[in-house]
Amino acid sequence: MQELISAFHNFRWIDLADIVMVALFFYGIFALLRGSRSYVALMGFIAFMTGTMLLYLLVRTWKMEAMILIFQNSWIVVMLIFLIVFQHDFRRALINLGQFRLFRSLFSGRERTAIDEVCSAVNIMSNRNVGALIVFERRNPLDPYLGSGTELDAAISPELIRTIFTPYSALHDGAAIIRGDRLVAAGCILPLSDEQLLSSDLGTRHRAALGMSEETDAVVVIVSEETGTVSVAVDGKIERGLKIEDLRRRLQKELNIPVEEKTAAEDVHVG
Repeated sequence: MQELISAFHNFRWIDLADIVMVALFFYGIFALLRGSRSYVALMGFIAFMTGTMLLYLLVRTWKMEAMILIFQNSWIVVMLIFLIVFQHDFRRALINLGQFRLFRSLFSGRERTAIDEVCSAVNIMSNRNVGALIVFERRNPLDPYLGSGTELDAAISPELIRTIFTPYSALHDGAAIIRGDRLVAAGCILPLSDEQLLSSDLGTRHRAALGMSEETDAVVVIVSEETGTVSVAVDGKIERGLKIEDLRRRLQKELNIPVEEKTAAEDVHVG
């Protein structure tokens, strides 16, 4: 009791700040992994660490010097195991951090015409049930995937996109990759997602789009060959059944492109 009273009297504001920072650190890890496939692994890791701490307290109580030495020098191994097990989730967290508006605005400069051309092509392909897979590069370079297809480095146009995805063309089975205002490659092979809960009516094209969005921060547009449905895959999630205007707004948001207001002259012209 005397020790508790003494500790209370010696308690400083810096100690409170220290406790709060540690709590926020662990809360951030829980928030990062909550709802992901690594959450179960996190629970197992916490159980392992809890058992290890209890064992360490017993070792300190019994003054087992050899075991104490092992525990004191094994923390770096534990940290390495933690980083290896959850490396995918930490990489995704860094990607999400890079997508904050504050950081994205420093690297913005994508021309809006790229979105307009893609949406125009997607609209026609959707009405004709022509399958397509179009990838917008963001902060993560997609150079490893360019080599799996045919490099083009061409200006983007609806005609070019429709030609690429014409059935039985040499490049229609792969993905087209857009960097800035250039279509840099087509016929590219994307990584397939191993997500077990993916709907059974989604085929290889959708699984490839989901896999690409899991591995990188790219935005992937999918046109279903069976139904003509337009979908978007971002950050490991697929949004299906988008209309063209919804697709345009979603791409503008994800690619950090300001939405231009219509001028009065444009409104009169449209009317």
